[in-house]
This record gives sequence, structure tokens and C-alpha cells, in this order.
Amino acid sequence: ASVQVSVNATPLTIERGDNKTSHKPLYLKHVCQPGRNTIQITVTACCCVSHQEGTRRGRVVAGAAAQPLVSPQSHLFVLQLVHRPSVRSVLQGLIKKRLLPAEHCITKIKRNFSSGTIPGTPGPNGEDGVEQTAIKVSLKCPITFRRIQLPARGHDCRHIQCFDLESYLQLNCERGTWRCPVCNKTALLEGLEVDQYMLGILIYIQK
Repeated sequence: ASVQVSVNATPLTIERGDNKTSHKPLYLKHVCQPGRNTIQITVTACCCVSHQEGTRRGRVVAGAAAQPLVSPQSHLFVLQLVHRPSVRSVLQGLIKKRLLPAEHCITKIKRNFSSGTIPGTPGPNGEDGVEQTAIKVSLKCPITFRRIQLPARGHDCRHIQCFDLESYLQLNCERGTWRCPVCNKTALLEGLEVDQYMLGILIYIQK
């Protein structure tokens, strides 16, 4: 079956979820207007199942998100009024809650370095009797290729390289993939960590 959604006669595209059996939330704020708004949802069944087509109309207010959940035989549409905080407010919250002390960061880097989980390091036993004791780290964000302002990594990341936190939040505000741009591991909002050790290096260089 196919689903089409339009708000105030403006067609919208519904993106599939990662598992291909659901849909991502559809944000409607940018097509809403003061006063009454009309949302039209059209579900067209596959011709091999039936030839029925259903249309629903309702009201929606600015800031609402419609999330259709699709099953083989029916469709469920949920309309929610949501608040999307600004990137700046989320950033400030992470600085307060997820700022790792420099000592903690150094310990974590040493642990990952000695265990060989950092790309380019041979591990505790070395390779061919050669032990790597240094690795280069870029101060440029892998997202914007500009100087990192607030260095961050995901909790499960095992590399020293950081990305710029604000750029990462801005990117996922639009795409919502939440994957580390360095190692491609899942790096959800609640698992992000601000590296105070790398932050100190960046501040020292800027002086």
C-alpha cells in the first residue's frame, strides 16, 4: 500500500524507517498556518489485495508531528503536539551533563590505546616487535572540515578523533541518523561525551 500526506494542499514526503517496515515522523510545522489547518491522508491499497482507497481529514496545529505506523493490513496514524528544543539549548544541556573531566578523558584514551581498539594501533603485544606510541589527531571536524569548537565523541567510540558537537547536533536535527562521522557507530544524544582534555588543547592553541 502507498500513503500520501498533504497539509493545506501541500504534498509531503514520508521517509521510511531504518527497518523499512515503519515510517519516520513527519514534521508539519513548516507547512502550518495560523488558524485552521487541514491534513489529508490518502492510503491506496495494493491492487493485488483490494481496490479500496481511504482518505481522512482532520485538524493539526503548528508544531505537530504525524507518524504513520504501517502494517500489512491496516494503517495507524498518530498526531502529536511536540516541542523541538533549539540546537543551542541542547548544546548547553550536554555541556552541563556530559562534560568529561580531563583526567577521565586521558584515562579513557590510554585504555583504548593500549588495548589496540584505536585504529592504527597494534594492540598490547605490538606487531613484529614494534609498538606504536603516538598517533596523529586532527583538530578539524570531520563534518564541516573546520576547526572544532566543542570536541565530542560517542560513549562507545574507541578513537581519539573528535567531532564538533554543535555541527553534529545540527546535522542530526535534519537527518536524524545519529552515527559517529569517524567510526560510524551509533552515537545517540544521551550517549554523547564532551572531551575536556581535547577542549583544553583547542583553547590553548587559540590563545
